[in-house]
Amino acid sequence: MYKRQSIGCAYQCRYCYIYDMGFTSRVEPYPLTGLQLVYALLENKYFIPGIDGTYLAFGSVTEPFHPAVKNRTFEYIEAVYKYLENPVQFSTKAYITKGDAEKLARVSAGRVSPLITIVSIEKSRELEPHAPSPERRLEAMRNLREAGLKPFLFLRPMIPGVVEAEYTRILDLAAEYGAVGVVAGELRGTKRILEELREAGVDIKEVVRRLKVPVEKMKPGVQYDVEMSDIKKKVAEYARRRGLVFFPSACMANLYTHGLVCWKMVKMGFEARNLKKPEEGEVAEILKAFGATTESVEFTGGELVVGVACKKCDVKLLSEVLRVEYKACARVFRSTR
Repeated sequence: MYKRQSIGCAYQCRYCYIYDMGFTSRVEPYPLTGLQLVYALLENKYFIPGIDGTYLAFGSVTEPFHPAVKNRTFEYIEAVYKYLENPVQFSTKAYITKGDAEKLARVSAGRVSPLITIVSIEKSRELEPHAPSPERRLEAMRNLREAGLKPFLFLRPMIPGVVEAEYTRILDLAAEYGAVGVVAGELRGTKRILEELREAGVDIKEVVRRLKVPVEKMKPGVQYDVEMSDIKKKVAEYARRRGLVFFPSACMANLYTHGLVCWKMVKMGFEARNLKKPEEGEVAEILKAFGATTESVEFTGGELVVGVACKKCDVKLLSEVLRVEYKACARVFRSTR
């Protein structure tokens, strides 16, 4: 679950999809206090409190350490850990001073999961015209590590035609500056982003080749997947050679930082600590309490897919309940059979 301590982002990175979602470059802090945020979360039916509950992430549609909202971010992180204890993660391109890194460690009792985004070094000025330099972000990474936190390099989005030539250098620097691992993520392509990348001097032929839909069929404002499994595999292999933990998704880094594991992490070689496998009878009993009749249960590769028969049950809520119960990527759908 992503929580916003503000909306909008002033960095205006050329690859960013939030501007296709209606957000602007104007940064506006949320009006809620930390305690009010806790109350709002507890009122949200999709939120499950506690260390084994819903994951929280700051920085999805804004820069959480922009000067206009930095203090709000500290307030929210402190409130979540004080009253709820849910795992918290943030992603940032900001420079975090030694003092701010120490404050983050203090308000989270050393538990918060930092992701430091670096997409390119050679083309950073063209792709991220208003963001702090990659060098400053690496310094932030060092400050966070020296404060006792476990920063991850956030290599996202990987841009085809750019990342292939740079990922080894970026990972080398991340390791040097104290990263414990790497999270790599794909580009989300839109018609506007393709034009932005072209204007930034990126040869977009490789992006277009990897799009899962022909360019002529792309609809304005709609985000489309870009196939990058081969590049992600190479990044993972190099990360491990450098002694870095590799995760294909940010939530795994959040779990790792908090001493937790999920079934997908077990598939990657992590020990199955305090995990239980979903048994069809038990799953059915859990969902029965929510008015759903279970018709199918499939559990493979750390993913739990459940078909249910119900008229009014909330499948989004049921999915979150099963995710928390089993630490698996859970999806509940209404069966048609």
